[in-house]
Amino acid sequence: MDSNTHSTDQSGPRPPGPPDSLAGLVAAVDALAAQDLDRLADAALAEDLLGMRRLLDGLEGQWLRRLAAVDARGAAGADQGQDAPSTASWLRTRRRLSVDAAHSSVRTARALFGGSLPETAAALCAGEISPAHAKAVAGGTRELADHVKLEAEPVLVEAARRVDPPRLRRAVEHLVLVADPDAADRAGQHRHERRGVWLSPTWQGMVAVDGLLEAEAGATLLAALEPLARPADAGDDRTGRQRNADSLVELARRSLEGGWLPKAGGVRPQLLVTVDLDSLLGRPHGLGGETGWAGPLDSEACRRLACDGAVTRLLVSRHPSGPGQADRCHGEQEAGATRDLHQDTDATQDRNQAAEASGDPRTVADGPANLAAWLRAAVAKLPRPWVAPPPAPGGRPFHPGGAAGPARRPGRARRRLCLPGL
Repeated sequence: MDSNTHSTDQSGPRPPGPPDSLAGLVAAVDALAAQDLDRLADAALAEDLLGMRRLLDGLEGQWLRRLAAVDARGAAGADQGQDAPSTASWLRTRRRLSVDAAHSSVRTARALFGGSLPETAAALCAGEISPAHAKAVAGGTRELADHVKLEAEPVLVEAARRVDPPRLRRAVEHLVLVADPDAADRAGQHRHERRGVWLSPTWQGMVAVDGLLEAEAGATLLAALEPLARPADAGDDRTGRQRNADSLVELARRSLEGGWLPKAGGVRPQLLVTVDLDSLLGRPHGLGGETGWAGPLDSEACRRLACDGAVTRLLVSRHPSGPGQADRCHGEQEAGATRDLHQDTDATQDRNQAAEASGDPRTVADGPANLAAWLRAAVAKLPRPWVAPPPAPGGRPFHPGGAAGPARRPGRARRRLCLPGL
C-alpha cells in the first residue's frame, strides 16, 4: 500500500459541529467575527458591547433551561448513546467544567426551571439579570419553602435589576433570616463547620496555604495583616500577594517573639532547625537544614536563621551506604565524641568568658561572623562522624557580620538551631 495515501493525522476525532437548530446563532456569531471593529464609532462600539452582554445573559438562561430539561429526562450521555452517571459528571466530561461549576450549574437549572422561581428564570432569559444574580437567588433560597419563595421572588428579582450580586446575596440572606430563622441557623452552622486552614509542603520546597474562614474571622485576619502588608517605601516592588504572604509570616514571628503564646511542657513555641556544620559555615558542600514537617532548607536560609537564633550542638549519626561502615562509625566514634563534646562545651564557655572580659569579640557567638568563629573553635577537638556524600557544588558564600550581612527583619521570632555532626 502506498504510504502517501495513508493518513498521518493524529489529532484525534474532531468535535461535532453545532446542530442544525443552532444554525442561525452560528451565522450571527460568524458575522460578528467578520466585522471590522476599527470602522465602528466609539458610541456604536459601546452600544454593541452592552447589547451583546444582555444577549449573552439571555443565552445563558436558555442554556440553563435546556440543562434542566436534560437533567429531568435523564438524557445526559444521550449524545454518545450511553447513560452518564450524573448530569454534572457528563458536563465535566463533555465540556471540561470544574466540579464546582458543573454542580452549581445543575443546581441553578433545577431551581430556576424545575422549582418555584419562574420570574427569576424569565428575567434571566430576557437578559434583564445576569447568571450571577440568578445563582444568588437560586442558591440563597434553596432551604425556603415553595410558598415563601413565590411570595418573596418579585422583590428579589426587582432587587437583582438594581444591585450587584454581592448585595443581592445579602438581601437574600436577610430574607432567609426573617422568613425561616431555623434555616438561617442551619446555614450558619454549615458555614461554621466548613472553616479550616490547610498547610501542605510542595515538591518545589514551598508550603501551600489554603482554607476557609467565616466573615468575622476573615475580617479580623485582614485587619491584623493590613498594617504589615503596606509597601515599605517607594521602591518596594512586591506584589500585593507577596506583601500579604510576608505580612502573615511577620505576624506569626511577632507572636512567637512576644512570648504570650501558650507554652508546651513549660517551653515557649520555637522554630527548630537541624543543620550541618558545613552549611552553617558557608562551605560549598553543605547539606542544608531541615525543619521536619516543612521540608529542607538551603544553606543560605539556615545561616539567615542563625543570625539571631540560639545554637545547640547536637551529635547526629548518619548511616553510610557502604556495608559494615555504620557499625564501625558507631563503635569507634560515639563514646569518644560524646565525652569530648562535654569537655569542649566547658572549654568553649571558658574561652567566651575570657573573651568577654578582654573585649575580644572573635569567639563570642553573638553574630554571623562570631558564630562562625565559635563553631570552628568548638569542633576543633571533636571527631566527625560519617557524613553522607555531598551534593554537587553550588553553595552560596557565608555572609559576613556587620553592615554587609543581611538586614534583620523586625520582630524576628525565637529560633533554635541544632548542628548535627559536631
